[in-house]
Amino acid sequence: LDPNMSQGSGGVDGNKGLTNPNAILDEYSVFNTATNKYQCTLCNKQIIYKFNLYNHMETVHFPNTFVYECEFCHMQFSNRNKRKKHMSTRHKDRKDYVKK
Repeated sequence: LDPNMSQGSGGVDGNKGLTNPNAILDEYSVFNTATNKYQCTLCNKQIIYKFNLYNHMETVHFPNTFVYECEFCHMQFSNRNKRKKHMSTRHKDRKDYVKK
């Protein structure tokens, strides 16, 4: 993985060899006790919620590296936030839908 890849480089193909995106994203994040925020070690951006830091890293530093699939219709998304938005709008009426 190249954390400095450009937006147009495409990143790694799908999830090949990347079974746990959290483990990879955790390598590039720290909790700053002085500011009580999570910090991206690639650009030093600080964010209150870890979920938002992951979204930042997936969008800015690792575009198209990970694939997240909808468990209902199997559409694929490039980050968790897009999948979450899709599921909450397209599948909100499903009885087996659980917010994650």
